[in-house]
Amino acid sequence: MNIDNKDISPTRKAIVVEFTSDELASEEAGVIAEFSQHVSLPGFRKGKANASMVRTRYAKEIKKELKQRLVQKAHQDGVGNLEHKVFSIVEIDTDGIDNKKDSKVTFTVDIVPAFDLPEYEGIEIESTEATAEDKEIDQMIEQILSQRAEFKPVEKVIEKGDYVRCGYVGKIGDQLIDELVPNHKMYGTQKSTWEEAGAEGTPGVSAVVEGLIGMKIGDTKEVEMEFPSDFHVTELADKKAQYEISVEEVREKILPEMDEAFFESLKVKDEGELREQIKKTIEHRKSEEIANAERQKIIDHLVQQIEIPLPESGIESERNLILKDFMQKNMQAGVSAEDFEKNKESLHDSASKMAESRLKSKIVLDLIADKEKIKVENDDLSRAIMHQASMTGQKPEALVKQLRNNREQIDAMRDDIKIGKTLGFLMEKANRKLGSKSESKD
Repeated sequence: MNIDNKDISPTRKAIVVEFTSDELASEEAGVIAEFSQHVSLPGFRKGKANASMVRTRYAKEIKKELKQRLVQKAHQDGVGNLEHKVFSIVEIDTDGIDNKKDSKVTFTVDIVPAFDLPEYEGIEIESTEATAEDKEIDQMIEQILSQRAEFKPVEKVIEKGDYVRCGYVGKIGDQLIDELVPNHKMYGTQKSTWEEAGAEGTPGVSAVVEGLIGMKIGDTKEVEMEFPSDFHVTELADKKAQYEISVEEVREKILPEMDEAFFESLKVKDEGELREQIKKTIEHRKSEEIANAERQKIIDHLVQQIEIPLPESGIESERNLILKDFMQKNMQAGVSAEDFEKNKESLHDSASKMAESRLKSKIVLDLIADKEKIKVENDDLSRAIMHQASMTGQKPEALVKQLRNNREQIDAMRDDIKIGKTLGFLMEKANRKLGSKSESKD
């Protein structure tokens, strides 16, 4: 056997494993011997058939098994003994296998270049306390009341917070917006829709939502909308539009009383207990946000310390995941396929930069995990499966069955667990500063 490594790029290699005709014949003889032990041929007892007859009768199966064994052996001796860490196998070429002469198997692999890890213990990170302010508690109580509100039909001048059934027609100059962006009806014409007057941050036409205030049933009104230059519907970006609004119905939001029945429905005894419960919820959410921010600071610090070429297959994989996630979220928000196509080049460039940063962080964290012998145990995987099952509403046993048939999904889950445990280790070793105080953990 001869092994030859050829550099294709700083992160890609071709590993050519050559077998002599004698090695090939020996492997083939071993395959035929195993087949002979298990097959039956007419006129022969099981395991007693002539080798040449077995070779002839099962030629196709023997050739397939021989190829699999040669690939396995080539991987073990060629890829397995490579000095660099293999990131992924890009391609396996078995066209060079011929059981009558010298043969070869070629692996094209992406590798992780060798580099020195930066100092990763005692990374300084600024932190904040997870505290809930009274105004935040008040806002959450208002949200709870709003969720339980009743909407009473009224005939009055519309005020902020009223729900209004209205219609509107949008134009830019003399052109209907419906004709300009037919796939974005909410920015064009709505014959009848419900809007919360004066609501902030809602999808749709903010000028219409704000313009409803002061109107009443039967009124019509014209408002102007200035779309920002970075508006996601590119045909409307940096444009001024006119909307004619008509009001059909007004409903006033009536909040429930904070009485005994209200508190009982929330399983608390009074406002004090409700506020304490909300306080804990806010502090828990903030604690998670702070922890996520601290983890990101650690990642950013490590990534900034190294400069290495990155495996092409890794960048491509990360970029595809980023683009897929971006498109799914924006399509749910009403962005059309045509808009994606128009901005395809800039989206690709942006996703590539994000992919490089994300991949570099994974490589660094993986190397730290190896150095610190951080491993994924069965208990870690079990907890992750239980968590995913609860998040997706699946039964744990159904998810386990699904994972058994999807090795890639299991590997991805293991990778996520390993990264999470490594970040947890780095968080414990970080030098955390809170205001003028500093907390160091060893």
